[in-house]
Amino acid sequence: MIHLLTVLNRQDSIGITLYDNKELKIQSDLLSGLVQALMLLGEEMGPVKGALREAELGKYQISILSVDHLAYVVVQDTYDSEPFTRKILENITDEIHDELLQSNFHMELPNRQQLRDKVKVMLQTMKFPMDLIEHVRDAIEEFQININSMADTILLSDLDDGVIEIFECQKNDTIVKLLMEILSEIPFERHWVGQTKMSSPLKVEGLSLENELWFIYRIGLTDFCIMGRAYYNTMVQRDQIVSSLEVLSDNISHLLMNG
Repeated sequence: MIHLLTVLNRQDSIGITLYDNKELKIQSDLLSGLVQALMLLGEEMGPVKGALREAELGKYQISILSVDHLAYVVVQDTYDSEPFTRKILENITDEIHDELLQSNFHMELPNRQQLRDKVKVMLQTMKFPMDLIEHVRDAIEEFQININSMADTILLSDLDDGVIEIFECQKNDTIVKLLMEILSEIPFERHWVGQTKMSSPLKVEGLSLENELWFIYRIGLTDFCIMGRAYYNTMVQRDQIVSSLEVLSDNISHLLMNG
């Protein structure tokens, strides 16, 4: 979730806040100083891997998009999708950058409230209707039946709101954290499937399973994903899991469209 959006004029280190959900208490002077230091350090160390510069602070992340002499600074949760955040910031800059570029940050902007209202609308994304969770649970139970209950971790997540619901999980949440880290890095508009051969077979209900399948499936064109880990031996079993995931994703998408 994006908690704060500030635009910093790097020429004179003056910033204006365009969005603040009041969940965090951050001194603007400290944030401006940190952003300037991060950007100067980044310039000294060479090109970054993408359009955003990022720094993790505890369970939060600072993401910076620099355009001309303005820096668009977002404070968000660590596991938010970075490609998704970049797309949101690019949409915002397309709308308001030219206007801000001509503004005097030393003075109160006459249209500041209008800018805030526009940014707030652009930052607001679809919230998962929680009254559908039990129906999603039923769809996941059907998925487990189709793959012979070979998935030990299944969760529903949001690209910018994090974990919505965990349906299957081991006693520890390491796999959930790893999946959320992967989600934060991959292109948000695509599915992702990874597979590995385990060092030692896993015994499940008398079966000896040798391979892991990790998956992140986007639900239609929404911000939501179904993700988890399953096990298999043969490519036929793997393909069955993938085809069942496609059905599960379609079923959840149908629930969202039809309530």
